[in-house]
Amino acid sequence: MGSGNPYRMLKRSVSNEISKALSGVCADSELLNRLEDMIEEPPKREFGDLSIHLAKLSKLCGTSLDDLVNLLTSSLEKLDLVEKVVVVGGYLNIFVDYAVFSAQVLTTITSYGDKYGVVDGHVRKRVVVEYVSANPVHPLHLGSGRNAVLGDFLYRLNKFVGNEVQRRYYVNDVGLQAAFLAYGYSKLGFPEIPPGMKPDHYLGLIYAATTTIIDILKLRRSLKEAEAAGDFSRANELRGEIDSLMGDLAKLAEVIPNEVNALSEKIAGEEDPELEVLRILRGYERGEPEYLFVRKVCSKVIEGIRETLEKMNVGIDVWDWESDLVWEGRVSEILEKASSSGYFRLHKGAPALFFDELLSTELRRRLRIPEALEVPPLILKRSDGTTLYTTRDIAYTLKKFEEFSADEVINVIAIEQTLSQAQLRLALYALGYEKEAENLIHYSYEMVNLPGASMSGRRGRYVTVDELLERLSEMVKNLMRERGSEVSDEQALKIARSAIKYMILSVSPSKTLTIDLRKILDLKQNSGPYIQYTYVRARSVLEKAESHQLNAIDYGKAGKEPVRTLILELSKFPEVVSEVAVSKQPEDLIAYANNLATIFNKFYETEPILREPDEGFRALKIAVTHGVSVVLRNFMEICGMDVLERI
Repeated sequence: MGSGNPYRMLKRSVSNEISKALSGVCADSELLNRLEDMIEEPPKREFGDLSIHLAKLSKLCGTSLDDLVNLLTSSLEKLDLVEKVVVVGGYLNIFVDYAVFSAQVLTTITSYGDKYGVVDGHVRKRVVVEYVSANPVHPLHLGSGRNAVLGDFLYRLNKFVGNEVQRRYYVNDVGLQAAFLAYGYSKLGFPEIPPGMKPDHYLGLIYAATTTIIDILKLRRSLKEAEAAGDFSRANELRGEIDSLMGDLAKLAEVIPNEVNALSEKIAGEEDPELEVLRILRGYERGEPEYLFVRKVCSKVIEGIRETLEKMNVGIDVWDWESDLVWEGRVSEILEKASSSGYFRLHKGAPALFFDELLSTELRRRLRIPEALEVPPLILKRSDGTTLYTTRDIAYTLKKFEEFSADEVINVIAIEQTLSQAQLRLALYALGYEKEAENLIHYSYEMVNLPGASMSGRRGRYVTVDELLERLSEMVKNLMRERGSEVSDEQALKIARSAIKYMILSVSPSKTLTIDLRKILDLKQNSGPYIQYTYVRARSVLEKAESHQLNAIDYGKAGKEPVRTLILELSKFPEVVSEVAVSKQPEDLIAYANNLATIFNKFYETEPILREPDEGFRALKIAVTHGVSVVLRNFMEICGMDVLERI
């Protein structure tokens, strides 16, 4: 039993007592091991602190309700932790003796301090979290920002519970997007980054201009063909698409006019620009010296991405380049192993792995592949000999497991990659890497919406994380001025990035996230600044309390509201952390912290703390306030929020 988890200890004490009481009369011996899960919280505080459904227990146990009530009431009321037991509406409601329980909770918090929430007995694991991994062709946008926050949360959560964790970023520089950027940048003669512009922002515009110009030229060729064939409907459709892209290009030209003009002229002079892009892609994958400029271009983008992540206070331990995997021969080894696999066949002339024989219901369960998901063969190479992303990802997955001796690898990747991630796990399994396949986790997340914004990296239409941070920082400064105080740029940034993290983590990763700038800085409820402000409030009380002569805590007053509710909430923190460490659902932790902050703020605003005339009760209130500060601080550490001592 985890001694650092008062709430679980409470439930277990009650379930053990019930188990002892029923051991001589209950026919279902397995039931006695499940009792703890049957203990729940009543819907209203006046009904008690814990309850158990008597009719359900009576049916499972084969004991009459009256006998059950008599047996359990007399047994539970002997427990030190139980004040009384009351039967209401078919439920056995248990009232906790807070004189005993509060002493356990507050002593545990003081004893564990910044480790309160870490449950004893946790089996330590070695975990790799690979996240962000945005293509090195433009700055981090809001979707990448969600990825960064979720990955950082997983890292901090694992670290908090005692796991060894490594953070990795996979730089996809062997993809078509990187080749498009390198092509456009080379056409401009590799100009210097303009003063005052971040490299990722500048090169993101060049990437967008390059792809847009190439797509316009393709559409114009298609338009001529449609007109020549007399297909006027198709021609009108193409004109509309061209007009739309010309509008995108005009917006890009407002920011980098010289570059757009030069690219338009140079690319139009090419017989087949896309063939040039493919030549760069093939040459770079082979490591040919004349194409190594791709790495230099991508490195400039990564430089800007690193700066953004630093602003977000998101760290990476290892930066893996996809090209290194290819050049080191790791991908060739995978292709060789795949070609001798029993699942290897040609698919429309291309080498592939077929999974039909593997896809049993049991294997789908073990590899977490949805029953309804159709999994086509995994193509390993294109007809021109270049490899595909998922093929390279097989080699990368093994590298992550091997280099860190990982028990588990978590890939934070958008939900659109569900199929490719399923193919990846199946490919690992098919090639004999069963342990890796079963311990590779796809931590998926949905898209991000900003009302009024249409996103497209290929067109340069996106809201960057840098822009959001800058905008929110200014909003923080204005908000504080309205409240009669000034904040520094650094403090405004800390409040802004914490607000973003809280907002992202408050919505289940499986749901689309809509950013609401009106609510993100709400100081009154459910926001990052609200939690930071509540923590500062608690710390302010504790600082002032240092000048008071504190007497012994009177735990006998702990049953009074709202102290009673606060103590119960504080006891639950390790249990919530433990559950979230398994479920990996940050919104549950956010909901807990918001509830705790709301209860404490009501307590702060309605109860005298330092002015409490009863010295023993005053000491108890101060101890509870200390508990709130510890829990909120630990919560913010897990979520990557900045812990501020002043606002």
